[in-house]
Parts: sequence; C-alpha cells; structure tokens
Amino acid sequence: MTEKSPRLIQSIKRAVDIINCFDSIHVHLSLSEISEKLNLNISTVYGIINTLCAYSYIDKNPSNGKYKLGLEFLQKANLVSESLDLKEIGHPYLTQLTKTYHETSHLYVYQNQQIFCVDKVESPDSYFIISSRAGSKLPMHASASGKVFLANMMESEFKDVLQKYKFTKLTDHTITDKKVLLQNLQLIREQGFGVEDQEIEIGAYSIAVPVKDAKSEIVGTISMIGSLTRMKENEDRILTDLMEAAKSISAQFGYHWKA
Repeated sequence: MTEKSPRLIQSIKRAVDIINCFDSIHVHLSLSEISEKLNLNISTVYGIINTLCAYSYIDKNPSNGKYKLGLEFLQKANLVSESLDLKEIGHPYLTQLTKTYHETSHLYVYQNQQIFCVDKVESPDSYFIISSRAGSKLPMHASASGKVFLANMMESEFKDVLQKYKFTKLTDHTITDKKVLLQNLQLIREQGFGVEDQEIEIGAYSIAVPVKDAKSEIVGTISMIGSLTRMKENEDRILTDLMEAAKSISAQFGYHWKA
C-alpha cells in the first residue's frame, strides 16, 4: 500500500515560503518584491507578514517599509545550537573514517583548559596505549586536537591558558618551548588543521581538524591517529576526508566553511 503524502496547511506553507524569500543576497525585501517572488496577491502576503511581525519573526523598517528576518530566529537558532550533540552528529563520520583507513578516529571537546575525548571508533589494528579512551584527556601542547583548540581560541582565553601552562616532555618530539608552540599554532591557523608527530607516543601520528558553530567558534575537533608510516602514506587522502567530515558536521552547527 502506497503511503499518502502528508497534508500541508496552505497558510503555514505560504508563511514558510515568505521566510525563505530572505537569504544572504535578499536581506531586505518590500511587500511587492515578496509578492512577485511568490506570485501571491499583495493582500495575502500583507496578512501573513503582519502575523509574522506580531511574533517577531519578521521586522519592518519604518523608514523604507522593507522587511527583514526578526530576532526571534536568532533566539531559536541559539536553542537549536544548544541542543546539538557533537557525539551524536559526529559518530557516523568516525565510523566511516575508521572503516576507510583502518585507523582510530576521535571527537574531542574543550573544557576548563583541558581537552576530552567524547567519542572514538577504534581501529582493529590499533596498538597505541595513549591514543585515547572516551572521557580521557590529552595534553594541549602535544596533541593535534589540543593544538587546534589553542589555535582557535580567543586571545584572552589563550593567554590565560598559557600563563601557568606546564610544557611536560613526553617524547623527544614534544614541543616544550613556548615560542616554537606559537609558531606551530600560527601554521595551524593558516593550514586549517593540526598534526601530532610522535609528540605523545613514539610511532604515532595524528591529524585533527576543527568543528565550528554558527558563531565561527570551535566546538570540537575530529581527528585520526595511526602508525607514523601508514598515516604519512595516506596523509593527503586522510586530511581531505577529515576536512569534508568537519565541514559536514560544522554545517549542522550552522557554520559554513569558506571556499
């Protein structure tokens, strides 16, 4: 038996159509412009617009009579952003990345000057001890994700973090000099990703990419870790797929990467 299409309420559909007339190019529209775009009678558009204005979904500029989206959308957008779950959204991407490359994939978040692994899909070939467990913490200065968070912080918070930071040496490759770290963070800002080259564990190599929200603020990282040899062999492909995953996840948080 064929499932019937849901019945749409015409007045609500028209209200949605009016809202969808506004975009990054058409920020302000007059009543006649909306009427023309939708091929609707001006009186019909006027009635719907007035209702939307009454509930702050549309605002009218009294000086020129044109309309724009109202502040109520901003409030609702904040509610949507707060309800998003990075782990829930990101897990399918981790699964696919690990399936493709047979390396361990992670999601990290930042809180109280530390980064935490909130989800990971482990490779059956993984033998790294420190690579991470869900809920575990990694040093900011030595991990790919930690450095990505540092590179994307507000300046005031960044200074606060570094003020009393201890550069613990974990391997001969660990960055322990503040000046060297600052140079590394600038490179991350320019490239859009960070790497960890045996800085926590000998033989391990990791790549991390930021996940951002509608305010262009970092909300997490998606990363992959594996053996130095395997990761370097596939680095370009892994980076491309990590970037694509980060873009897709970020889009669900309202952020759209620039081309």
